[in-house]
Amino acid sequence: MTKQVARLYSLVVGVVVFFVAWAAVAAHPWQTAAAVDPRLAALTARRQAVQKLSAQVKQTLDRRFAAYRVALAKRNAALARLTAAAPAASAQAVSAQPAPATPAAAPSVRVVTLPPLIITKTS
Repeated sequence: MTKQVARLYSLVVGVVVFFVAWAAVAAHPWQTAAAVDPRLAALTARRQAVQKLSAQVKQTLDRRFAAYRVALAKRNAALARLTAAAPAASAQAVSAQPAPATPAAAPSVRVVTLPPLIITKTS
């Protein structure tokens, strides 16, 4: 029975040593941190350039939108002044016009009903 227990212990120790060795190899302790993939470095540089360009574009758009809001406010104010002055101006214009002597004849309206257009071709 002692032989079987020794075999079991040796099997357990062997499995534990196997997994510890597997973990050590998977950790890649022999690689240095200085080994950087050049593609990854180029990608990082490109990302930074795109972020910088994005910030510049956002600044430009914010500036343009602020100018647009100012111009829109001016236009709305001018339109409000015109609409407020329009009823008074139209009342003055109507009172300044002489009354027509005879009313203008309204154009007559003619309603025409045509038969449906039917085209048949025989070959």
